[in-house]
Amino acid sequence: MAERNTERNMISHNRSKKIILTAVAVICTLSVLIIVFLACKNPLYFSISQHKTEKHEYSEAYELIEGVHTEKAEALALYLSLRNDINERYPLLLTDFNPAVISEWTQAVSDIENAKHLLSDEIALEAEKLAETVRRVNSCLTQYGQIRTDIISLMDIFAEINRLYTKAPDGKNVSFTVSEERVKISLWEQQISTVYNYANTIPGYENIYLLNYLIKEAEGECLELQKSMDSVIAKGYKDTDLIRLSGSGQKQFPAITNSNNESVNLLQKELYEKYLYDGICVQLASVLGVYYEV
Repeated sequence: MAERNTERNMISHNRSKKIILTAVAVICTLSVLIIVFLACKNPLYFSISQHKTEKHEYSEAYELIEGVHTEKAEALALYLSLRNDINERYPLLLTDFNPAVISEWTQAVSDIENAKHLLSDEIALEAEKLAETVRRVNSCLTQYGQIRTDIISLMDIFAEINRLYTKAPDGKNVSFTVSEERVKISLWEQQISTVYNYANTIPGYENIYLLNYLIKEAEGECLELQKSMDSVIAKGYKDTDLIRLSGSGQKQFPAITNSNNESVNLLQKELYEKYLYDGICVQLASVLGVYYEV
């Protein structure tokens, strides 16, 4: 009887030992598989994310890459973050333009360019094109801030004829000299050139009606004023003679309706400049439209 119990105990012990060994083997196998998976996960996720990026599937690509912490993955994540941000915020730019957003994107493309050597050739090329476009838009906004005073000053030209027909306190038209007027005309001509050169930096500037209209009408007004001064000199007056125009007359300018059905004319220079700037912003936003993908 004792021998049978001993034998049974040995069998039970051997079974337990086998179960433990089997469990240990399974655990070891699983551990190896987990280690292999973890080792392969990052390259696998990066590869899939890169492929989706090249197919312009930015949201899905970013979800895959955001948890991967390698140099290449972080470089790709920078690019994807910007593309997703453009997709999210671009529509609002068309109706409520915010220069601060363009500044943010300008910094973002700089960060991406610093890491573009870690991107695939296809993605790097696309990132370069995006950077060029964003920088151009940002440059146009910066330049506008620099010439805004020129635009507002230029618009004084449209009130000049009316000013010359304005009555002084003595009941006569205001006095002027041809020399003084020619100085003004020369300044306005310079400002027209400045605004025209600026317009040519904006991609598709021909679509900005108020900007083109301003340039064309200012050129015409300069020519008309110049001819008026030539006419005065032709009558025998000198450049420095004090002159008053005879008669009365107030020049009118037609109302212009912008894209928002708002009316303005060239004599309303502050309001005109505001609508002009809005039109420039809409055009600059539309330049980025090629990178908006729903």
